[in-house]
Parts: sequence; structure tokens; C-alpha cells
Amino acid sequence: MKHKEAIVRRIESYLKENDWTFEYDDVHGVFSLEADLECKFEVALVVYQATERGFLCYTTLLEDAKHETIPMVAEYLHRANYGLPNGNFELDYDHGSIDFKTYFDCEKGVPTKKQLEDSVTIGLSAIEYYGNGLHEIMHGESIAKKLVAEVEQ
Repeated sequence: MKHKEAIVRRIESYLKENDWTFEYDDVHGVFSLEADLECKFEVALVVYQATERGFLCYTTLLEDAKHETIPMVAEYLHRANYGLPNGNFELDYDHGSIDFKTYFDCEKGVPTKKQLEDSVTIGLSAIEYYGNGLHEIMHGESIAKKLVAEVEQ
């Protein structure tokens, strides 16, 4: 438990050092903050969660996929996930929530500044890169295979 507490303190220190406005939920052990996006979604929720061996960073969209679009959204995200070097998109089939998750192992210490920076940058960059196509899919405006191919050209 002491290692997890050290990770929590390091995440908090990093957020304060970088003047992030954040909240900490001590019941669930998560930090949350909002970050601006350069795509049609405009804003995402970033959530840090410490574990005994490292930390997770979820970059979550504030708009959920509607039930009728979930199969197309799932295909789009699955195609987008293929070949990603770090992190992955997740879709909650029951609620339609979408996030990008990264995990960093810190078993031998606390997170480095680079790990904490990368955790935010990777998630935000992935959503910005695939975000406009995802937005189109969520609003029934296009086909997943075609959009992923266009984005990745």
C-alpha cells in the first residue's frame, strides 16, 4: 500500500507543478481534470488512477455513443486500435462511454515526469487524431472502415 501512496503523491505533485486544475476522489483513488482537444469533441476528461505497481491514465470523451451507433463505433475503435504502440481505445457497450487508456509500470519507483507527461499526451493525441472520424461515426455520418483509412493516410 505504501508504494501506491507514493505513486498517488507523485501524480498529485506533477499536476500541481504543471498548474492543472484537478479534483481528487480519495474513495476511488483517482485524480480527474479536463483538457481541451483540437477536434470536434473539444474537451476530454483525464483520469489518473494509481495501482500497486504503476498507474493508469484514462482520457474519456464527455459524449457517449448512442445505443444504435455502438456497433459502428466499436468497429471504428477496433480498427483504430490495430497497431497502436502504446494505449488503446475502450468502449463500454452498456453505456456507450469511450476512453483511451494507457498504463505505465512503476514497480521500481514512482512515475517519472516523462511518464506522466506521456500518459496525457498519448491519450489526447490519439483522440485528436481519430476524433473527427469518431464523431462522424457517432452521428451516423460515415462508415468506419473508410474513415480509419482516411485518417491513417
